[in-house]
Amino acid sequence: MAKEKEIGGMNMEEVRNSQGKLVCRVDKLNKTVEIVLKGCTTLICFSDDGTISVTNKDKVA
Repeated sequence: MAKEKEIGGMNMEEVRNSQGKLVCRVDKLNKTVEIVLKGCTTLICFSDDGTISVTNKDKVA
């Protein structure tokens, strides 16, 4: 079951696998997927014109 949380002004819905582990967060309104793995955040944004923007950020120590 997905939970919704507001993170940084985005309404993110958590997506979990069959073991209950967090896979990613999805914002349907802003067409954004956020994946966090080993301190690296990948943000995938789907634009209305069909383009995809991918942004990677490393965890700040």
